[in-house]
Amino acid sequence: MKPINQDRNASLIKITLWFMAFLTSIPFLWLIKDAGRMIFAPVIYYDNGIFFVWLKNTSIFVGSALLISVLTCVTAGFVMAVLNVPFRRFLLFSTLVTMLIPITAMAMPLYVLIDRINLNNTLLGLILASSYFPFGAFLSYLYYSSVLPQELIGMGRIDGLTDFGIYRHLGIPLSKSLISIVTFFSFVGLWNSYQLPRVLLIDPSRSVMSIGIEVFYGQGTTLIGIMMLIPSVLLYLASQKTIARGIFSGAMKG
Repeated sequence: MKPINQDRNASLIKITLWFMAFLTSIPFLWLIKDAGRMIFAPVIYYDNGIFFVWLKNTSIFVGSALLISVLTCVTAGFVMAVLNVPFRRFLLFSTLVTMLIPITAMAMPLYVLIDRINLNNTLLGLILASSYFPFGAFLSYLYYSSVLPQELIGMGRIDGLTDFGIYRHLGIPLSKSLISIVTFFSFVGLWNSYQLPRVLLIDPSRSVMSIGIEVFYGQGTTLIGIMMLIPSVLLYLASQKTIARGIFSGAMKG
C-alpha cells in the first residue's frame, strides 16, 4: 500500500503537468483562431501559385541541408569521441565556441563567403550556409563518448576493423537514437530558418515559405506561425520515444 504523502505528491505532479500543458497550448490555439481566415483564403492561388514554388524551395532546402548536417554531425562526433585524430581538443573547443555564436552574428560572414563562390541568391548557397550544425556535432560527441566504450573499440581493432570499419559496423548501428535527436533539432532549426534566407535570398521566386509568406502578408502574420509550427510538432510526436531514449542513454548507462 502506497503512503498517503506519495499519492498526494503524484497527484500534485499530474495536476501541475496538465496545468502547464494547458498554458503552453494557449498560444497555439490563439494562432489557429487568428489564422483561420488566412488559412481558408485562396493562398495557394496567389500570384499564379507562387505558394507551390515556396513549398518546393523549402522542401529542397530543408531536405538537402538536413541530410548534410546529420551526416556531418554524426561523423564529426564519432571522430572526436573515438578516433585519435590530431588537434582533437582544438576541434572540440572550436565546436563549443561556434555553438555560442548566434546566427545573426554569422549571417554577414556567411553571406560574404557564399558571395565569393558566386552562389548568392541560390538555394545551393542557402543549403551550404545552413548545413553547419555545431550543436549536433557536440551532441554526437557526447553520445559516442557514453555508448561506445574503449573495450568494444579494442575488440573491433583485434578483429581487424579499420577506422571506417569501426564507424560502419559499430558506430552507425549504435547511433539510431542519436540520428533521431540530431534530425529533430536540425529540422526544427532549418524549417524555422529566417535570418539566413532573409540575407541570402533576394528573388521572391527563389524564396522559402518563412520569407515568401511574410512578403505578401506582412510581418508577424499568424499564418507563418501555423506553417512553421505544425511540421515540427508532427515530427516530435512521431519520434518522441526514440528521442527520449537517446537523451537518457548516457544516464542509463551509468
